[in-house]
Amino acid sequence: MSANGRVTLGALLDSLGPDAVTAIRLPGGRQTLVGAPAIHGAGEPLAAAEGALLLLTGRPEPADVRQAATAGAAAVVIRGPGVPGSLEALAEAAGTAGVALLAAAPGMAWGQLYALVDALLAVVAPAADLGETTAADLFALANQVAARVGGAVAIEDLAMRVLAYSTVGGQRIDDLRREGILGRRVPEHPTHAEEYAAVLRSDQAVWSYEPRDYLPRLAIAIRAGGEALGSIWVVEADTPLEPDAPRILAEAARTAAPHLARINLAADEARRTRDEWLGRLLRGVGPVGELATSFGLNPGEPVVVVAIGSGEGDVFAAGHAGDLLRTAYAAYRIRGAVGAVDGHAYAVVAVDSTAPMLRRITAGTLAQIEERLGGRWRAGIGRTVPSVVQAPLSARQAGEALRAMCGQFATGRVGGHEELSAALFLQEVAAAMRAGPALVGEPLSVLAEHDAKHGTDWVHSLRVWTAAHYDVPKAAETLSLHPNTLRYRLRRAGEFVALDDPDVRLALALQLRLDPGAPRNDERKDATH
Repeated sequence: MSANGRVTLGALLDSLGPDAVTAIRLPGGRQTLVGAPAIHGAGEPLAAAEGALLLLTGRPEPADVRQAATAGAAAVVIRGPGVPGSLEALAEAAGTAGVALLAAAPGMAWGQLYALVDALLAVVAPAADLGETTAADLFALANQVAARVGGAVAIEDLAMRVLAYSTVGGQRIDDLRREGILGRRVPEHPTHAEEYAAVLRSDQAVWSYEPRDYLPRLAIAIRAGGEALGSIWVVEADTPLEPDAPRILAEAARTAAPHLARINLAADEARRTRDEWLGRLLRGVGPVGELATSFGLNPGEPVVVVAIGSGEGDVFAAGHAGDLLRTAYAAYRIRGAVGAVDGHAYAVVAVDSTAPMLRRITAGTLAQIEERLGGRWRAGIGRTVPSVVQAPLSARQAGEALRAMCGQFATGRVGGHEELSAALFLQEVAAAMRAGPALVGEPLSVLAEHDAKHGTDWVHSLRVWTAAHYDVPKAAETLSLHPNTLRYRLRRAGEFVALDDPDVRLALALQLRLDPGAPRNDERKDATH
């Protein structure tokens, strides 16, 4: 999150509510500006945290609070109540150092709090030039509507991103709303397309009873000049909503419209600028050092490029995937430039390409993306390069690795360029062979023609046999055949092609492996276990 993506402590406390975080000491008052959240362990050294909201895990001491203030943190969040040690001593240290001290609710996980703060900043940051009141007003509007209609409220844009939500006490929400708040986006569900379409088609509030597993909702579209900008959703929980809830929602939609229009305009511009700068960094165009610095990278430090995609090149999906990847990396204090370029999400990060943490976080993010967007998402990691000047080389490698991971010759979710040499070679050979008739020619065509004429299953049998490294008992088990039956098939096929010839066997193995209809590596692995 950029340095200018900040919100006042007052807006943060009012928006998140006491169920998430409460104030212990505010030396600068509620108007103190706080920026991006950062998770930091108590007792660990802290170099810089300018304007950050520092989530201090472990057993914090007054020295940790003073260190946070020295590093430039705007506020520190500790676990409360029941913080190990003296809460009074921590509060006194915060007051003396001039840094705000907040307490996270006992049941609030650090990752959840990080996501909530990041969601709030996601609304504020794009509209920084418009003033922070836009975001605060949306949260205030959500609370006002919730209090009047008697149900929890969420305000969303057209991409189903949660821009603001109510925090009125005593109003129950379900898992769907909870996951939407924590993930900044409503989770995917087969019924959503029809339900949202019904809301956007109507000029009035519409009831939604799908998915059936969750609480009913009353929703209305937010429009400006006839154009849909988003929607407002109210959960009906234990008691019915107020009778005039549709009228109240209509008023709220008119009030929210100018805010969403400004946020959408500013967010689009901010995203375009960020992605354009990232694209320049990946191509090595322009003042690379200045571009790296703008993303919080040191121009002289080693970096690696990560590329993620589904093979579809969907611009919207890539943008959302980039948002999730940026949040995940930031949560673990991985510095980098993250965005969407040419239909894929890219990250230039200051981490070694072989770091287990990078693989683990990236794989976890891919699982989140698949859950929300569907599809089969994979990641390719380039090799570590000495500085951002060489980032284009790592970017090319990451792109090659991603293509290999999305192809038929690789397994797993995340793959590094240095470990995909065989898959990259096979992919290149396949591309070259598909340009001519060799891939479907002899010797494979001889066996395929026999199968077509006589109903035999030689091609499939030989494919399983080669995948089993020519181990007859293992291949027979996969085919659910007796080993002698498979041996007979191989002898009969050998009467048509010289399977004993090493060159013929190699050519046939390549044809079988490079066939576009052949099982993927992960499918072959499943089939042989």
